Amino acid sequence: MPASNISAPRPRLVAVVGPTATGKTALAIHLARAFDGEVINSDSRLFYRGFDIGTAKPTAEELAAVPHHLVDFLDPIADPGDPFGLADYLDAAKEAIGKIIAQHGLPVLAGGAGQYVWGLLEGWNVPRVPPDPALRSKLAREAEEKGGEVVFARLEELDREAAERIDPRNVRRVIRAIEVARAGANKGPRRSDEPPYDALVIGLRLPREQLYARIDARIDRMLVDGWVDEVRAMVERGVPSSAPPMTSIGYREIAGYLAGERTYDDAVRAARRATRNLVRHQGNWFAAGDERINWLDAADPDRTAEAAIELVSSWMSETAAN
Repeated sequence: MPASNISAPRPRLVAVVGPTATGKTALAIHLARAFDGEVINSDSRLFYRGFDIGTAKPTAEELAAVPHHLVDFLDPIADPGDPFGLADYLDAAKEAIGKIIAQHGLPVLAGGAGQYVWGLLEGWNVPRVPPDPALRSKLAREAEEKGGEVVFARLEELDREAAERIDPRNVRRVIRAIEVARAGANKGPRRSDEPPYDALVIGLRLPREQLYARIDARIDRMLVDGWVDEVRAMVERGVPSSAPPMTSIGYREIAGYLAGERTYDDAVRAARRATRNLVRHQGNWFAAGDERINWLDAADPDRTAEAAIELVSSWMSETAAN
């Protein structure tokens, strides 16, 4: 019998994306329960144990509702010479997806980190550049003494394209990008010729003012739930200010309040402002006009869930027919 020229179908995957506070976690869990799926986290802030309230990590009940991957698996104090980065994430996520598919489940990717989401869906070829401790120490010291914007300006000179993808306030990621650029590793292809997955991308959105109101309400709820005590516990435990989760939005602001460097009200205002800046940055990754994204209004979670179920059902029927 002659060999077939028909290629095997690509593995199916659903991704729930969009700005922070739009309900991605809840919808991903809803879809996973409806379609015998498992959730794969794509938010680096959720990797670290103990950082729960300020990261809006899924609750114990949510984590128990369906299997979750890449949540609570890193120790915030263990910061090796080569911290868990994009290449590590892509390896771990692809491994999790493979296991889910092998069990005939549906992988549901959830998170607002555009670099992680598109890196996975577009099959990015990420350079493996070893860390340069001396360079890292020098740039970190420069950021402390002169400000993070000075270090970011260095990245803009070396690799403007990389600079456009990175939040300039994330000094650790800026330093890593400089490290990669200096090694000349940004010259290779970033995407595979063929996307590795047959992905349905669902985006959640809200009008800006509604989104900001939801963000403010969530921050208020986090504070009531003990966010300040969570940060205090991490500081007392010895988690350094340079540890990746301590650079997350809100944590550094509250840590500054606990250290007596700013008032409580100023820390809260700064956290709100930083979260709004994050929303604008996420908009660069998940643009309203991106035809790959099926946008849904997130104002009414029940209606959003119904629309998403319909989208996934239709998509699965079409892909099965093909």
